[in-house]
Amino acid sequence: MNPPKDEASRARAKQTRVCDEPNCDLEGAFPAPRQGGKGRHFFCEQHVSDYNRRFNFFEGMSEAEAASFVRSERYGHKRTWRMGAGPMGGKRSAHANDPRRWAGRGFFDVDDTPAAEARVEAHRSSLQLRALRELDLEADAQPAEIRARYAEYIRRFHPDSNKGDRSSEHKLERVVRAGKLLKASGLMRT
Repeated sequence: MNPPKDEASRARAKQTRVCDEPNCDLEGAFPAPRQGGKGRHFFCEQHVSDYNRRFNFFEGMSEAEAASFVRSERYGHKRTWRMGAGPMGGKRSAHANDPRRWAGRGFFDVDDTPAAEARVEAHRSSLQLRALRELDLEADAQPAEIRARYAEYIRRFHPDSNKGDRSSEHKLERVVRAGKLLKASGLMRT
């Protein structure tokens, strides 16, 4: 014949751990979270169900903290952004769909630091660098600077600006070709 369940539980409790409920000497085999998420209580089967029924996660939080938790819970406590903002907003959006540009770890950078943007801007393909050299620009030229130089060179080398002189027509063709490449790669966008 087996001893009653409570007596067996009391005997095991002496060897392991006792229920955390005051005035209970049964085995504490069922863990439950402490208030604030710091550690655990161990209760017997009856007291763990009582504890779970009266447990309030938001106890000790202010109204603002509880409301903030509930808002954050909607998105799984992950950062969210408005459309057109966030890690793919601004200058990065011009490069988002360019298959020739691999963003690497910079794609996952959440903060919009100038260093991260400079790192993305400095990485240009050899064709883009050649087109920038054709316009006599540095490798880290900004879109506004590229557009201004392109417009200046079109005016300077166009035969209509040179009273019909076609001697600079070859240079004009190279400038137009460089401009098309830079437009297609998104480097002339604002």
